[in-house]
Amino acid sequence: MEFITSEVKIALIESCVMSAAGVSVLLQQNRRPRYQVFTFTTPAEFLAAQEAESFSAVIFSLPGTREHRRECLTFFGEMVKSHPKVKRLVMANNEAEARLINQLSLTSFHGVLDKSVPLNSFAENIFAALGDNPKNSEGANKANPVKAAPRLLSPTERTILRYLTDGYSISQIASQLERNIKTIRAHKFNAMLKLGVNTDAGLLNAADMLLHRATPF
Repeated sequence: MEFITSEVKIALIESCVMSAAGVSVLLQQNRRPRYQVFTFTTPAEFLAAQEAESFSAVIFSLPGTREHRRECLTFFGEMVKSHPKVKRLVMANNEAEARLINQLSLTSFHGVLDKSVPLNSFAENIFAALGDNPKNSEGANKANPVKAAPRLLSPTERTILRYLTDGYSISQIASQLERNIKTIRAHKFNAMLKLGVNTDAGLLNAADMLLHRATPF
């Protein structure tokens, strides 16, 4: 765990030590307010420390794996219930991953940040997300451009994903939902567009994450 003397306590969950150090240095560049950064490699480490410390925000940096996306969604699902006033930020590896997290989460974030953007843009985004603006304010939308114009999955699209994860074929899903096959294929295609995936494997990965969230869809 890393400790930096400052005023506002921020928790950073990051499995890569070098990346954590870089983000910590970046946060120290802001002087109003100044940030005291605690870095943790797992949510479990953070939760243990939270018993003794009070954090203003928690940032979850995604390593890019399906398992960690699941962990992130479950973790923030619990955080919004146990500590609703703590700001919640996610650092995604690219825009596609940011879109995926936005679409699959049942909870709101104060920012879903794309780590692939230029450093000056990333810095502007993270400081805006840590500000006092609510999620749908101008500041929050600047910090989270993917969230500014969301394309949410419809109930039918979510149901189709659930059936796909359970091993149903398109024709079987059509039978279950009493729809024709072309309609089911159209819903599947729309879900792929919204999630930013272009293969059946990618779609199944997304459906798998939906099934492992703290709250069922």
